[in-house]
Amino acid sequence: MVKVTHKGLWIDFSSIKKEHKKIMNKSLFFALITGFSIGFIMSDIPFFLMICDNYPFLLYFAPIVTILTGVLTIFYSFKFYDKQDELYQKYHDFTLMAGCVGFFFFGMILQFVSLFSTYSPSFMDYFFCVLLGGVIGQLYFYKKYY
Repeated sequence: MVKVTHKGLWIDFSSIKKEHKKIMNKSLFFALITGFSIGFIMSDIPFFLMICDNYPFLLYFAPIVTILTGVLTIFYSFKFYDKQDELYQKYHDFTLMAGCVGFFFFGMILQFVSLFSTYSPSFMDYFFCVLLGGVIGQLYFYKKYY
């Protein structure tokens, strides 16, 4: 099954079976399209709206593509998850749980900072909190179980 490397922060793609690689590649492809769409929509709102003035179908098409490719990413990720061994599944679950804890813990810190300053956290700041919590969880799980 999948071999986790780099102290829990990466997986060895050569250890994945061929039929599982196809599922993983589909998931990564749709994740790339989703990330591109989110970046396009959220990067510069006036620029996006200016483009939508010239091409109004983008105002409806871009969010639909983002949601559809996001759902397909999740679908293929769970399909890949189901085909892996129990240790990888526990690693995956622990990473998600640590991401939720990171969102709560680091998000509370961001919220308290915003109360006493002019800083206002955005969606991407809270998303970074989830990523930070997930990375800490991966490092901890790898050290304890691998």
